[in-house]
Order: sequence, then C-alpha cells, then structure tokens
Amino acid sequence: MADVFAGRYELVDPIGSGGNSTVWRAWDRRLQQFCAAKVLRQRRAGALLRFVREQGLRLDHPHILSPYSWVAEDDQALLAMDLVGGGSVDSLVADFGALPERYAAELLAQLLGALDQVHAAGILHRDVKPANLLLEITGTEPPVLRLSDFGIALWLGEPRLTQDGAVVGTPGYVAPEALAGDPPSIAQDLYAAGVTGWQLLTGEEPPLTGPPPTRPADAAGDSVVWRVVESLMEPEPADRARSAEDARAALAPLLAQPLELPALTPDGEPIEVFDHLPPLPAPHATRADPPEAPGHSVRREAPTSPPQIRPSEPPRPSEPPRPSDPGRWLASGRRRSVVLAASTMAVLAAAVVALLTLDGRPAGKDSPPPSQPTVPETMSTKPVTPAPNAEAKVGGACGWQEAGNLETTAGGTRIVCRRQGSSYRWIRAG
Repeated sequence: MADVFAGRYELVDPIGSGGNSTVWRAWDRRLQQFCAAKVLRQRRAGALLRFVREQGLRLDHPHILSPYSWVAEDDQALLAMDLVGGGSVDSLVADFGALPERYAAELLAQLLGALDQVHAAGILHRDVKPANLLLEITGTEPPVLRLSDFGIALWLGEPRLTQDGAVVGTPGYVAPEALAGDPPSIAQDLYAAGVTGWQLLTGEEPPLTGPPPTRPADAAGDSVVWRVVESLMEPEPADRARSAEDARAALAPLLAQPLELPALTPDGEPIEVFDHLPPLPAPHATRADPPEAPGHSVRREAPTSPPQIRPSEPPRPSEPPRPSDPGRWLASGRRRSVVLAASTMAVLAAAVVALLTLDGRPAGKDSPPPSQPTVPETMSTKPVTPAPNAEAKVGGACGWQEAGNLETTAGGTRIVCRRQGSSYRWIRAG
C-alpha cells in the first residue's frame, strides 16, 4: 500500500533525491494525474526556508516550472509540481555532447523567454544552470525546456539578511561581480544563461573558478548564437545584454531559420529527448499515461545517465499579460501578484516555525517570526562553507539535481557534485 501524504498525494516511487529532499512520482488524487512531489526529509531550518521561497513562486509561462500546491503533515512538507519526464539540459548535453547551433539557439531562446517573465515579475532566479532546465518528452521533435528550482530566488526590493562570506549560486555559473561582492542583479542571471549557452555549444562543463569561458578557436566567427552567448558572458555587467528580451531578440535571425529535424550530432546521431522515468510499479501501471503529442517520436527506455526527476504537464492557465517594460513590475497587476506571493510566503513561514518546533523545543528568539519569512540572501567576497553533510563523501553518489552543488564532508573536505561517466559523484572542489 503506497503512502498517502495529507490524504491527497499517493507516493508511488522515488525518482530522485537531493541533500534535503526526495522527489517522488506521486498520484494526485484530487486532480487525478501523476505529479512530481518533493518531500523534505530533514527538519533543517535552511531547507524549510528554501521550501518557503520556492513555494512563493506563482508564474504561468510555458517555459517555467513552478509548484502548483503544497502541504505540510507532521514533521514533513511537500511541494507538488508537473511531472516532466525528459531529463534535463544537463543530461541532454551529457548524452549528445555539443549541440547544433540552431538547436542550441532554440533552447537558449526558451530560457531567455522564461527569464524575461521572471525578471518582469521582479524576481531573480540566482541558480540558472543546465541541471535546472527540465525537458518535456518530445523525442526528435523541437525541444521544450522548463526553468525550475526557485529555492534561492530573490524578490527584488524585499529586505535581505546579510551574512558575511556567502555567495549564492552554483560554481561556474556565478557572475564575476557576484563573487566580488556586488549585490544581486538581473545581469547575474544573464551571465549564468550565457554560461549555459556556452555549455550547449561546447558540450563541456564550465570551470569552477577563473575567468568566464571563451569561444573555441574553431567556432564560426559570424555565428549569431555565439555572439549572443559572448554578450551574456561579458565580465563587466554593464557590457552584457541589457535584458533577457534583448538577448532573445538578437537570436531572431537564427530563430527565423527552420529547425531541421531530427537534429543531428556531428557524428550523425539523432538528438532525442526520451523518457527518463522508470516504468511505473505494477499496481499503478493501469493508470494511463498522458497522451503523447502527435508526430512525436518518443523512445521509452532507460537513459545513459541516471534517472532524472521530471515533472508531465497538467492543464495550465493561459499566460498572463506581461508588461512591455520589465521595470514596471510593480504596476498594479504585478503588485497584486507579488503581494499575494508574499502573503503565501508569510503563511508558509508560520508552517516552517511549527515544523521546527515539533520536537518541543522553543523556536528561539533568533527564529524568523511567522509574519516575515527570512532566507539568507547574500553575496560577498568569499564562498560560504556549508554545514557538514554526514552523508556526503568524496566518490559518493549524488543526484542529477545536485550537479554543481557544494557540500562539506564530516571531515571538513569541500566537495562538488559532478557528472562522472554515466553517473553523478561527489569530487573534491577546486
């Protein structure tokens, strides 16, 4: 008998795990569909406050994946999201290497469209990277990505706690000015998008430290997509594209060209976004899968990389109108949505306080009050040293969703999650 969370979410099978949570394929009894359910498995304040941050997001966009529901039960909390089954851009590049320029431009344009909507709502993502770009199962048809994981997102203009020594983001994708201690800005998301574009075009992971990566010597000098990627990775933020919308507009000449399908690798292998989820356990196999889109050639088999956490798309509301000027995100409509999100976060913060005090200990005078959720939101001159993770060790397995994340072992060694062959492992950082 499957576990049922809060009487609604029937946990079917685990499909991924992170440092503080396990992601399950779950059956949503109310909506009568499968979903991805992220269940917090530790009562750590940082993890719960990240939960508050992620749940506060409410954006409807074809290339954004945000939670559609949350529940708390006893000492656990759950986020429900669409179940996207095609892996991530990180696994796509790992499987096929450098992508053709037109195909890479398609993915980059979708990412920039998502960031344009995020920034227009007055939000900074702060962890843009290929592992956070989930893919719908489209087979050899055009790819469809979804920007995910808003756990460290920042609402512009809200109060921030400052904590000396903290740099927010994934090594290799953090902008130089953020490492130097500049405050968060849209330009830093754009830098990370540029590094992601570089990875699409080269098939390589960026270096963890040092200057921004550069265009390979054999790349075409007149390449539209390379010019856009380089404009996003300029070391000085003032020299970068001014907005995600501007960067996407610069891709227009290339996007106007048809996307040849199936797209092929340099070796002639068709690029395919196939189903990365394991087969449903027998008791649930009779529940019909969502119908596949007409014309899609979808391979349903084990991927060459580890199974990926991926959310399938329930009907979504039509996209709300977006202001033409991103700077007007505080206009009446946006103001209402942001205030509603803040109200939701305040309620969630109360749940966090309750979860943190279930063992009978007082929350303490330093605990955030229910009316004002707080998350460390700082950028400064040196990286923060994470609290030791007793489960992480050099050479140990990590999840795809932890790619690029830093941890500290019980012995004090700093490690980072990287893809090693067909799996992800913790390796020494630096």
